[in-house]
Amino acid sequence: MIRILMPLAIVAAIFFGPMFAEESSGSVTGDTTRIITGDYFIGGVIDCVMKLKAPIGEACATEGVADKFTGVSRVMSLASVIALAAAAVGILGLLPFVGRLTSIVTVIAGLAAMGSMGMLALTMMSTSEGLPGMQWGAYLAAAAGLLTLISGLSGMRGR
Repeated sequence: MIRILMPLAIVAAIFFGPMFAEESSGSVTGDTTRIITGDYFIGGVIDCVMKLKAPIGEACATEGVADKFTGVSRVMSLASVIALAAAAVGILGLLPFVGRLTSIVTVIAGLAAMGSMGMLALTMMSTSEGLPGMQWGAYLAAAAGLLTLISGLSGMRGR
């Protein structure tokens, strides 16, 4: 059951959690801080899943830009698709003959989530906000990825 819930927790943490904050200044509002959630990066993938379409291709691509670079959005979208696939395989993993495959896909989902958050951190280092601009949603998604990795490794041991 944990190998079903943890990949879904990754997607929820990425989608709903605040990923970074940026300072903006306006002539009327002055200096304000704008919080960017993960919807900015993976909104297209979630829209395609909600419409029951395969979240692959340009139709589902989200062009969230971080430091003039769309690679973060693509990697986060890929990590979310892998996590959704891991949850689906986890449901099939309740059947006795699929056991180890569930653990392997869960490990891959955990690694993908941690890698995507690492890529966000590396991209944030090159911006003027830097690492202090990262918000708690990014750390929560990385922690969910780590816990997913641990649960997948535990399943490979036979637990």
